Formats: sequence, C-alpha cells, structure tokens
Amino acid sequence: MPETAVARVRILDLPFAADKAFDYLIPPDLVPCVHPGSFVAVSFAASKRKSALVTEVRGDSEYDKLKPVLAVADDRFSLNEELLGLCMFLAGRTFCSVGEAVQTILPAGALDSLYRAKRDPVERLYRISADVSALRLGSAERRAVEFIGDAEKSAEALKNDAGVSAATLKNLVAKGVLSMRTKELYRNPYAGRGRISDDNTLSGEQSSACETLAALAAEDKPNAALLYGVTGSGKTRVIKAVIDRVLAMGKTVILLVPEISLTGQTVDLFCGYFGERVAVIHSSLSEGERVDAWKRIRAHEVDVVIGTRSAVFAPLQNLGMIVIDEEQEHTYKSDMNPKYHTREIASWRAGKNNALMLLASATPSLESFYRAKSGVYHLVTLRERYGKAVLPDVMIADLRADTAKGTITPIGGMLKGELEKNLKNGEQSILFVSRRGYNNFVSCQMCGKVITCPHCSVSMTYHRQGDNDLLKCHYCGYTQSVPDKCPECRSEHMSRKGFGTQLVAEELHALYPDARILRLDADATGGKFSHEAILSKFRTHEADILIGTQMVTKGHNFPDVTLVGVINCDSALYLDDFRATERTFALLTQVIGRAGRADKPGRAVIQTYCPDNETIRLAALQDFDGFYESAVKLRQQLVFPPFCDFALLGVTGEDEKEVLDISLKLDKRLRELMAEEYADVQAYLFGPFEAPVYKVNNVYRMRIIIKCAVNKRCRELIARLMGEFARAKASVSADINPSNM
Repeated sequence: MPETAVARVRILDLPFAADKAFDYLIPPDLVPCVHPGSFVAVSFAASKRKSALVTEVRGDSEYDKLKPVLAVADDRFSLNEELLGLCMFLAGRTFCSVGEAVQTILPAGALDSLYRAKRDPVERLYRISADVSALRLGSAERRAVEFIGDAEKSAEALKNDAGVSAATLKNLVAKGVLSMRTKELYRNPYAGRGRISDDNTLSGEQSSACETLAALAAEDKPNAALLYGVTGSGKTRVIKAVIDRVLAMGKTVILLVPEISLTGQTVDLFCGYFGERVAVIHSSLSEGERVDAWKRIRAHEVDVVIGTRSAVFAPLQNLGMIVIDEEQEHTYKSDMNPKYHTREIASWRAGKNNALMLLASATPSLESFYRAKSGVYHLVTLRERYGKAVLPDVMIADLRADTAKGTITPIGGMLKGELEKNLKNGEQSILFVSRRGYNNFVSCQMCGKVITCPHCSVSMTYHRQGDNDLLKCHYCGYTQSVPDKCPECRSEHMSRKGFGTQLVAEELHALYPDARILRLDADATGGKFSHEAILSKFRTHEADILIGTQMVTKGHNFPDVTLVGVINCDSALYLDDFRATERTFALLTQVIGRAGRADKPGRAVIQTYCPDNETIRLAALQDFDGFYESAVKLRQQLVFPPFCDFALLGVTGEDEKEVLDISLKLDKRLRELMAEEYADVQAYLFGPFEAPVYKVNNVYRMRIIIKCAVNKRCRELIARLMGEFARAKASVSADINPSNM
C-alpha cells in the first residue's frame, strides 16, 4: 500500500446531474479497511457527514488538499467487484445516480445501519457429556441438562425453559457437561418451511430439456436459453433438476418469480429440498429480514436465492444460473428509478460469471421468443403436459346472447352451468376477474358525471367494507363515502357500472349459499403471508371456488381444479398500448392452464362480447406459435419491438403550468440536438403529450416518446438532456422500453 492512500468515492445522496467522483484521503489507521466497494463516511459541502461508495483506491490525486475519510462501514455490506461493477452499469444504463443504484442493490434498511455496531452474537449451548450419572450435580443443574437433551439452545431460552440462572449454566460449562459457542442469529421467516414432492421422475421430454440446459450451464462461457412449454408441462420440475446439476458443480443459483403471491408454492418446494441453504427476498419481508437474508448470502450460507425482481441483485458468488420464471411478466420491469429490466441485469451478471440465464414461460414475451427463434437464445421446448394431464377444453361464451335475453350478470348462463357441475362433483373452480372492488365506477344517470379522484385523473372504484359504502382510488389510495347526489347537477339518480371481485363473490354467495368461496386480491391480502394462507386453504380443499385478479392466473398448481372461468377479458384487449393483445393472450393462456393439471380433465369458459376476436380464439386453442407468427409480422410492419426500441422522456411535477412548459422546452432542445450534434441518431419523435393517466396523487405527467435503436450515441443524447434539465422546476426522467406506453 503506498504511503498516501486516496479513496475515489461517489456520494450516495447526490442527484444525477451532480453525481461524479470525489477524492478523500484515507487516514493511516483506516487504510487496511478501505477497498473498492467499501462504504465510508465523509464530510461533503456544508454537511458534516455523508455516506459514500469507494470506487477506487489510488496512490495519489490531482487535488492538493483533501479531506479525510471519517469512518468505514461494516464490511458485511461492502460490495464485491461484481456488484460494484453492476452499480456502475446500472447507473450508466438507466440514467440514475450511483447512489440510486446502490440503494437498489442493497436491501432496504442496510444503508441506515452501515455504521452501527454489529449485533451482539447469541450464546448457544449444547451437551458434550452424555453420561452425567457420576457427576455431582445440583437439582438446577440436572434440570438444565434434562431440558437441553441432545438439542442446541440459546442460553436465554435454556434459562427460561429450565428456570435456572446464568451461574448454573456457567458451572455446567466448567464441569464439561455443556459447551458454549457464540452465533449471530438471523431473522428468517422461511426457516423450517418446506415440502418434498414424492415424485421427481422426469418424462422423456423433460429429461432431454434438462440435459440440454445442464450442458449449457456447464460450459465455461455465458449462455442464455428460453424454456418454452405449454401450461402444465412441468417446467418447474425441469428447473429444479437443472438447479440440482448446477449446485453439484459447486455453483449457486438465483430463481426469480414475478409476484409475491407466486412464491409460496415455489418456496415450499425448494426449501423442502435445500433447507437452510435457501434465502428468500421480496418486498413484503421486513427491513430486518431482508438485511439478514443479505448477510446470510454474503456469509456463503446460501446456495439458492428465490425472490421477486430485487433478488436479481443477491450477492451470491460463483453464480451458475439465473432463472426468470414467467419471464413475460411486466413486474420484471421497474417503473421507479433506476428503471431497469430484470432480464438485462441477469444477462449482465451471467456474462460476468460465465453463467446460464434461463427464461421460462408458456407465453414468452415476443422479444424473447424472437431472440430464441433468431438463435440469440437457445430454445428448449416442452410440447406435452406432464403425466396423464391434458390441456383443458375451452368454451367461448358470447355474452351478447345473455344480454339479448335481459340477463346482465357477471356469471353468464354457460359459466353458471359449468360451476354447478363442479359443485355437484366436488371439484374446484377458479374465476378470474380483471378488477378488484365491487363496481368499476359510479356515475350520474342524468348528466353522465363520473366520480373521479380529486388527486388523480381516474375514476374511483366502489367498494363495500362491512356496512360502509366507499369509493377508493386504486392509484393513490384516497377514500371517500359514496355521494347521495351528483356533485355536478345535484341529481339523486346515481348508478354503479361494471363489476369487480367483491360483486362476483356476492353474486356467487347468493347463487350458491352452501358453496365455500375465497377471494384473492389486493384488498383481501394485507398481511405478510396472507396470499399464501388463502392459497393454502384452497389447496387443501377448504373452498370450492377461488375468485381473484391476476394473482390467480399463473404459477399455481391445484390438482383438484377442473374449471376456470374468465368473467370478461374484453377491457384488456383494447388498452392504448401496443402490447395489449400480447398481454391478453398470455393472461388467458395462463389462467386457462390452471385447469386439469392432474388426472381429471379440465374445462375453461371465456366470457366475452367479442367471440370472433383472433387473440381470444388463439388463446382458447393454447396456440402461442400461431399468435406469435401473426403478432410478430405486425410488429415488423410497424417497426415496433423487437425491431426497434422506445425511449420515454417523462416530465412530472405538481405545478401543471411548469410541467407543460418544461415539456415543450425539452422537446425543442431534443429536436435541436438531433438536427446538429446528434444528427447520426436515427429516431422518430412523438409528443409531447399527456400520459395515459395524466395526474396521479396531485402530480401531473407529460411524456415524449423516441422510437429508435438505443445504442451508445442515443444514450449519450438522453444523458445530455437529463443533465441540461436536471435543475428544471419539473422533474425529467428517462425510461428505456417502458412496460407501459
């Protein structure tokens, strides 16, 4: 180490425009503790103390007078070389500051505890002398020995259980009866969970897929593959078998799922097989639980990490594979800074570790399937359902026929008949409803006024909570009572339109009072493990019908479910987004696939006012290949992804006039730069125009869309704009290939 040691750092709470490197002198006593990836405390500007990330340790600096590093944080939170590089990659790729990247990579709460003392380790006692008959022990000592048995217990627990003092335990250690060691205990709500499947036999098709993927994981180079299989084909079995092979190589694995509600069954399966070597990461865990999971991973106590989007940053070393299950889901794209896509992070980490990135889905995104068809990804296909299961028969129910008969109800005649068959036969049913709540909105029959949120430009949803009738905004959470009169014309003729999960549940209770009905939506799942509690009840046949939003459509395996009903899929088809048909097809295919996954044949009923729609027809046939061929041709003709990229420049703020003004200035400056310095950037510009939901929680939103190929020059252009407008009165952000247009 040179006589002078300089830490080049990034201050963690600086905005994007001010984010740059600063040099600080490392005091001699801290030199052994500071390395690239360390977190340090420094004095910056008027602040006495700020946290910073060390990106480089140098022997000198171009600056003559340097402030000293004040303190070094707990090294258990430092970033290794890979994660430090990932921070810089994330910042450059998503136009965020290094501090924002750090806050994304570290678990929530970690930065708050960087400089706190380590938690005191817990004293653990275990028995080392089996025969104590020859020893002279007091009654309290014998009681302690009896209570500990052959187990290991904390000193505190043993004192409480046996009713003995610390002195008694100390005497037993001195006599050689017990031994004591210290150990830090981690909060792990998944400890002790798990179940092991009785049948791990792979079919011939599954074995072939496993061999192909394991061979790719064994190659000493980065690889990417798409495991594409029909619903019920046993993709999870194949993934588990490949994980076994990767772990046998001495490597580690990250397994990602799109939603918390999908982790229960997956976690139970993998915890059953791998026990304490599994860590689970998702946003419903407490900050302390997430921090402790990070510590376990950093301490090499974990081989497999399971979780939602943020788990892709888990500090596993020697990564052998990253699995992205249900890879088409929009939840893998972050809508908040940094606006990254999980697939891009997984690809970067696979490249650094010579690992396999494995995408898996019955309905892959068009972009991923195009890459697989083009040879960028290895395509591995499962065409058959596992075992004796077959794809369900699908019936399309034309709701226009019910309406012509004067029947206006969420449960149409065909679906009602199929539900009654299942109830009679003791078989289970799942109903998918696109919205939670009771009714979609409340409007005046006289003037047409729709009750909207005062803070957002959206209608409010009608809910019933006990005896209370409420209107809720699903964007900002604002709640109000239902007005007796129209706020516009004072008419008393207010009506409720549309339906959600609550109304469907009420109608089912009225139709089938003896049926056991469960609801799975955001209103019914407030607790940490409430999703899993509801699904567990349904899995153990404590309910006949499960009603839910998208939470019920994918990832679940219920052997007794033989009927799936889609209440109405039409609204999703006609959203103002080029991915609307793709998402509708995926949703229908996935929910249909919940039926008939065991020996009993399954059926599905799709209720629609558009029975001739091609997307619905192909989903009913479970024909993804046919849908892909049609959709990708249209994308190619329109030059939409995967044949181009979209960059969205967003302008947001509470002052509507400022937002509009900055949007126009941003658009003007963008066009100037593209006409001069960046004339080589080929792009089409659209906007500025209002976002689909113009106001959310009193924040106005405008956008400019750039249709282009996002290459190095395009990123330079966007970074230039971000820098020039960093101090504008309205906030400017950039999002590459956003999940919602």
